[in-house]
Amino acid sequence: MKTHAILLGLLLLTSYTLSAKEKYALIVGINDYEHPQIQDLKYSEADARYLRDILIRYARYQPNHIRILLGREATYSNIKDGIYWLGESTKKEDDVFFYFSGHGTRVDDMDGNEQDGLDEAFCPYETDLDKTASVILDDEIGYWFRRVRSSQVIVILDCCHSGGAAGRSLEYEGEKGVVMRTGTGSRGLLDPDQDPYSRDLTVDNKFIITASDADEQSYENPGLGHGVFTYYIGEAIRGNADADNDKKISTREMFEYTKEKTIEFARSINKKQTPIKFGSLEDAIIVEISRQLCSLRLYDSDLKRIWLGIGGDLVQPDDLFILKKSMQGARDLEIADIKIFKIEITTVHESYSEGIIIEEYYRNISIDPSNYGEYYAERLAFGTMHIITEPWAMVYLDGDELGPSPIIVNNVPEGDHEIEFRIRILGYPDRVMKRIFVPGDSITRIVEAIPRRQE
Repeated sequence: MKTHAILLGLLLLTSYTLSAKEKYALIVGINDYEHPQIQDLKYSEADARYLRDILIRYARYQPNHIRILLGREATYSNIKDGIYWLGESTKKEDDVFFYFSGHGTRVDDMDGNEQDGLDEAFCPYETDLDKTASVILDDEIGYWFRRVRSSQVIVILDCCHSGGAAGRSLEYEGEKGVVMRTGTGSRGLLDPDQDPYSRDLTVDNKFIITASDADEQSYENPGLGHGVFTYYIGEAIRGNADADNDKKISTREMFEYTKEKTIEFARSINKKQTPIKFGSLEDAIIVEISRQLCSLRLYDSDLKRIWLGIGGDLVQPDDLFILKKSMQGARDLEIADIKIFKIEITTVHESYSEGIIIEEYYRNISIDPSNYGEYYAERLAFGTMHIITEPWAMVYLDGDELGPSPIIVNNVPEGDHEIEFRIRILGYPDRVMKRIFVPGDSITRIVEAIPRRQE
C-alpha cells in the first residue's frame, strides 16, 4: 500500500443517503425571557445547541442548512421568518426538522375551533403576560407551515401545553408555568386523550412529538444538563434507537426509545413525564447509521490512525468502512462516489471509535479537507451465499467465475449483486441472469430451478 503525504483523521458527523435530498432545520431555545415575571429556564438553549450538533454529526444536516434562534433572537417575527425560510429553501423531496424548547401556555380560543375553548401557544422571547397577541398560537404556526412543501416534516416540542402545567420544570425547583393574565390559562383539556396540537399542526407530511402528556410537566435535570426529553431525543438520533438493528433510525423508533427512557428517568426522580406522538410518517428514516458524512483533518503522513464519532454498540472491532468522495452537481442530479480509503476499526469507546487506514484508493483524486460535505464513510458488511441449481451450472458473481453449483460463497459484500448461471446441457438455456440483494452478517440461500428451453 502506497504511503501518501496526506493522511486523514476522521470525525463522523452525520448520516448520508445517495439522493438529491437536502435537509433543513429550524431550532429554537429560550432560557431568559424579556418579561421579568416569567420564570427563566436553565437548559433550553443548551438543548437547542445540543440538538443542532446531533443533527450535524449523525443526521446529515449541513451547518448552513440549520437556523438556530436562541434567547432574545427567538422573537415572534424571527420564528415566523425562520419557518418561511424553510418554505423558501425546501422542495417536496427534502426533509424538514423544527424544534422548540421553552415555555408554552394556553389562551382563550378566539375562532371557536378548540373543543375546550383554549388555544395552545408557544412563548417567544418577548412574551407579555398582559398581551395574548405576544404569543404564537398553534393555529398560526400551523398556517406558517403551509408554506413548507416538504413531504417529511419532523416537529419536536419540548414545552408543556396544558394550562396548569405550562412550562418546563427543573427537578429541584418545582413547577414553572406561564399563565396569561388575559386568558384562562389554568384550565385543562376537556378531552385529555385528544392531543391539543393535533388539530392545528398535523397534516399528512408531519410527525410530531411533544415532551409530555397534557397534564404533566416537561422536566429539566442538572445531572443531564438538558431537558430530560430532549436529551433522549438526541440519544435516539445518535443511533441508540435502532431497535431492529437495520442500521436505520425511523421516526417510530426515535419516539419509542425517547418515550421509554424519559418515563424511566422521570420515575427515578419520583416524577411523571410521558412523551406523546401524533401525525403520520411513522416509518420515515431520520438516520442511516451505516452511512456517515466525514469532516477531514490533516495529520502527519506517518499516522495511519483515525477517529470516528460513533461508538458503543453501533460499531464493533474489526468493522470495515469505506471512505468515499461524493461528486454532486446541481441538487437534482444523481450523486456518483469515488472510494478514497478502506478503514478498519481497532478500538471502540462509548462515544467514539479508533481505526486504521488499511487500503488507499485516492490516486489522482483531489482531496480538499476544507470542503465539508463531499466525504462520507460507508460501513462494509459481508454475507454468505449458499447456491444450489437444478440442473448443474457454472456460477458467476458480478462477472467473476466462482465454480460449479452447489457452492458456498463467503465474504460477499452487502448489497445488490448480479449472478449468472451458465449451463452446458442440451435442452437448457446457455445462461440465466438474476439480481439479488445480499444482507450483511447472514446467510442467503439461493435455490434456482432452471427450466428447459422452449422449442
